[in-house]
Amino acid sequence: MKLKRIKDNNSGVFLVSLALLVVAGVIAYLLIIYHERYLLGILFLLAISIGSVVFFNSKVNKPIRDFKEFLNLLQKGHGNYENISFSKNELGEIEEKIIQTFKQLEETKRYKQQLTHNIAHELKTPVTSIRGYLETLMQQEMDKDQRKFFIERAYMQTLRLSSLITDISTLNNIEEASWKYETEKINIKKCIEEIESDLSFSLSENNIKVYTDVSDNTEIEGVYILIYSLFKNLIDNSIEHAGRDVEIHIQTTKIDPDIIWFRYYDTGKGVFEEHLERLFERFYRVEAGRSRKSGGSGLGLSIVKNSVLLHNGSITVCNREEGGLQFDFSLSAKMYQ
Repeated sequence: MKLKRIKDNNSGVFLVSLALLVVAGVIAYLLIIYHERYLLGILFLLAISIGSVVFFNSKVNKPIRDFKEFLNLLQKGHGNYENISFSKNELGEIEEKIIQTFKQLEETKRYKQQLTHNIAHELKTPVTSIRGYLETLMQQEMDKDQRKFFIERAYMQTLRLSSLITDISTLNNIEEASWKYETEKINIKKCIEEIESDLSFSLSENNIKVYTDVSDNTEIEGVYILIYSLFKNLIDNSIEHAGRDVEIHIQTTKIDPDIIWFRYYDTGKGVFEEHLERLFERFYRVEAGRSRKSGGSGLGLSIVKNSVLLHNGSITVCNREEGGLQFDFSLSAKMYQ
């Protein structure tokens, strides 16, 4: 929302008022000299003087009145500042910056409220499931196999709950306390190999092959946990959504001294075009029911984007003509530079 600015300047207003006083003084002097109408001249000079003072005062105090109007709107909770105009002077600029700050705080507040709502909604499902499984175990007699079934289901939901909390914490740290991260030398290929090892069971279960075309000496200076999360969440996304019997390819497309470009793609089914622009949104799911069943938090690709941005990079996503989803992104060779 853009606030109006009117062309005004206190020094200009002062000069206009001073000019009016000078003209009035000359006219009054001529009246006194040539017509000897002392009273008329004095009254004329007094009227012009009062008018000039009122004019000057109204112009100088306008930014203050505008700011009072803003405060009244803020107290009433209207939040509509479109019709407030500001003088083009230092005071007007300060007031406009103050209002812009209030607007940013309001937007942040709305964002936090929406985020809290989404988090509560996401936490409700695993918590309700765990409660249901435990209540069943406590209230019903069952054999060993049945008890094992419900305990395993409850355990899987605790894993999902733990993953969700971890993802939320990671995102908050990236956005609000990124300066706390310590950087280190990261070998990208070794990082990807570690992720392959950690996800070997899921990859094998879905018959997914990972092909890495990254040289052994490709390194960046950044936050290891975030680079790990970046590639892991991309692979997790393919495991959950690309389908079985697909391939994952990770490669460098360009290497400069200051920045490295990567391409990640799978040979799966991709997504409908209308979903592409929203894939990096928090809690956005293309297949909501399936994601919840598989334990996805809906935060993976948001972590991917924020990790890339924190490393001074950019990221895009598209469907491949051959099938599958493709991510092109860059990472700075040095995170803090």
